[in-house]
Amino acid sequence: MTKKEYKGSIKTRLTLIILLVTLLTGIFGYSSFVYWNLKSQYDNAVNLSKTVGNILGQDIAKLILLKDISSAADITSKLKHFHNLDSMVLYKLSKEPIFQYSKNNKHREIKPLEKDNKRKMTINKNLLSLFVDAIYEDNHLGYVQLNFQVVTIWDIIRRDFFMLISSSIILLLFSFSLANFFAKKFTKPILKLVSFLNTIELFDSLKHRIYTKEDNEFGKLYDEVNYMLQRVEKAQETEKIAAAAFEITSGMMITDENKNILQVNKAFTKITGYKKEEAIGKSPALLKSSYQDKFFYEKMHNTLNKFHYWSGEIYNKRKNGTIFPEHLTIQAVLDDNSKLIYYVASFIDLTVQKESEAKIKYLQQYDSLTGLANKDLLISKIQKHIDEKKQEDWGILLCLDFKDFKIINEAYGHNVGDLILQIITKKLKESFEDSDLISRIGADEFVIWFSSIEKSKSAASIEAKILAEFLVSKLSESIVFEDKVINNIPYVGIALYDEDLLNANELFKQADTALHLAKKNEQSFAFFDRQANNIAQAHLDTYSQLHKAIEYKEFELYYQLQYTEDNKIFGAEALIRWNHPTRGRISPDDFIPIAEKTTLILPITSWVINTACIQLKQWQKNDYTKDWVLAINISAKQFLEENFVKEMQNYLNIYKIKKNSLKLELTESLLVKDLDTTRDKMKALKDLGIQISLDDFGTGYSSLQYLKKLPLDQVKIDKSFIKNILEDKSDIAIIKSVILLAEALDLQVIAEGVETKEHYEFLKDLGCKLFQGFYFAKPQRIKDIVANNYKLLNK
Repeated sequence: MTKKEYKGSIKTRLTLIILLVTLLTGIFGYSSFVYWNLKSQYDNAVNLSKTVGNILGQDIAKLILLKDISSAADITSKLKHFHNLDSMVLYKLSKEPIFQYSKNNKHREIKPLEKDNKRKMTINKNLLSLFVDAIYEDNHLGYVQLNFQVVTIWDIIRRDFFMLISSSIILLLFSFSLANFFAKKFTKPILKLVSFLNTIELFDSLKHRIYTKEDNEFGKLYDEVNYMLQRVEKAQETEKIAAAAFEITSGMMITDENKNILQVNKAFTKITGYKKEEAIGKSPALLKSSYQDKFFYEKMHNTLNKFHYWSGEIYNKRKNGTIFPEHLTIQAVLDDNSKLIYYVASFIDLTVQKESEAKIKYLQQYDSLTGLANKDLLISKIQKHIDEKKQEDWGILLCLDFKDFKIINEAYGHNVGDLILQIITKKLKESFEDSDLISRIGADEFVIWFSSIEKSKSAASIEAKILAEFLVSKLSESIVFEDKVINNIPYVGIALYDEDLLNANELFKQADTALHLAKKNEQSFAFFDRQANNIAQAHLDTYSQLHKAIEYKEFELYYQLQYTEDNKIFGAEALIRWNHPTRGRISPDDFIPIAEKTTLILPITSWVINTACIQLKQWQKNDYTKDWVLAINISAKQFLEENFVKEMQNYLNIYKIKKNSLKLELTESLLVKDLDTTRDKMKALKDLGIQISLDDFGTGYSSLQYLKKLPLDQVKIDKSFIKNILEDKSDIAIIKSVILLAEALDLQVIAEGVETKEHYEFLKDLGCKLFQGFYFAKPQRIKDIVANNYKLLNK
């Protein structure tokens, strides 16, 4: 801001004021003198008129009453003694003039007085006219007009002109000198103060002070200026301290009572990425992230309103969009009337601190070499899972160790040993990505945890054996490193558990005990539980016998007929049975899970499809069965085979199967593998004229999105919902929902496991139209079906 230029100094103004006062004083004095002079002439004329009236009273009486002409000469003689008297006129009471006197013997025309003449005093040029009554011995004889010579204002001015001019000039010069002297004396302290303030501005220093010996208003003014400088100096020091405090490493911002940003510091800009110009005028909400909900901010504002203070951790967003943690403190600033005027917020970027804390926590819970969870984290997670009562199915813990691994460290060095451990870790992650947790608990000891593996102990035992065999096979592979071939010999200890387990440490001890047992007996794996070991051994025997069953075709298909609501057969489901040479007929529940865990399910499923197609071709030759639909169960492994659709097309072509007479039943577990691939394959099968049924609906991963996206023809209600339908309200609700949903999506619904007439009647009332179960027919050989329906099948 530039300095303003002022016109007319105080000195000039003061001089002009003094001159003006002097001039006005002179004019007033001279005017008073003139007025006094004129008034004196008037008063003298009045007094003289009275004197003349008294002196001439007798002569006037003689002249008027006696008409004595000689008295006129006496009057004239006496009037000549009055030097200021210019003339006189005597009027009778009739106002007729009878005598005239003139000092200069000038005769002028005299007119009678007007009747209404009020005889006022008048001035005409240099003559002052007065009227007095002519009285003699209290007798009113007439009127006397006296004309006195007087000096007028202009006469006085003309008379005194040169004197007035000379006096005025002298007075003005004297007044100017006097005014200039006092103006300088008056403005000198002011100019001194101005010069002092200019010096302070020039050198930007508030430590200087100004002093004077004058004990008056100027002295008081100087004291006030010094006091003001002292306060400004302190305020400046305070401001510097505040500015230094404001530019600390913590981010700071100041807002008004409406939460509009007024100021930010450099740390704010550095932390948030927003420039000062971008932040000022905005709301602190420009830093708001989505990490805190509205209830968080409501609580913050309530605390601020109540205590005028808030402090805590919060996640905010930088200008580049990244989220960062900070510790935020907000302090409200109130004025003397306790009215809110500002908010001062300071915050510390906790990113580095959080990263350090996370790193420390990570090192406390994870192995630094492999990145796997350590033993503490493993036990903690298992115990948390147990405490939260999440355990429903059987779970397993696999404890893994290697034979003489320390020899590798001794022979090739710890660097090579560490590298081998990292390679092993990679294999474990790739091979067991479905596990809940993989942990390294020792030098060469690892643990793999599956919280849920199977519903039954026998199935879990079989699954654990398969996993252990796969684990041993995978880790027994040779590792080639710098032309060195390293062969590891792994051992696995297996511990099974269900919801009865209460302690994670106990489970770990069981797996570790089983590991030591495997190493002691030099077995690839060992179970802690003997029963599980026996189940696993039986599984191994069954697996080896399945190979022979496939080779010698020991399987047979049974058919369970399916009925409509009016008790008519519309198709059947093909169910495999194993006719073992020594064990007799074996249920699919005992061998299909084993086949599912291995690749044996593929040749078994292919046999089922081929055999079912042969039977379906036979039915199509009979008028009664030509429209029957034959359903076969397809394993997920078989369905996901790359050439499965082509294989099905070959069967249809070979046996000339009619469209929509073959139905494939797929389990819900298939849907979670790859929904897009599943949908594409289903569509390809539908294009071939094959129906698709979703088996065991409601027991697994049922979702409306599956039903909407997949080209299904039918859903099969699992028998677990039918079993207690007459007592369990939740089962009724589920079945109702399935039927309504299927109707909305134009899908068939078939209920399996219908064992009683009550089941059948109840399901009919709910709207179900297709049925399968012991109430209608048990699974039978084809010859038994022919025998039971001989007449119909031989038409």
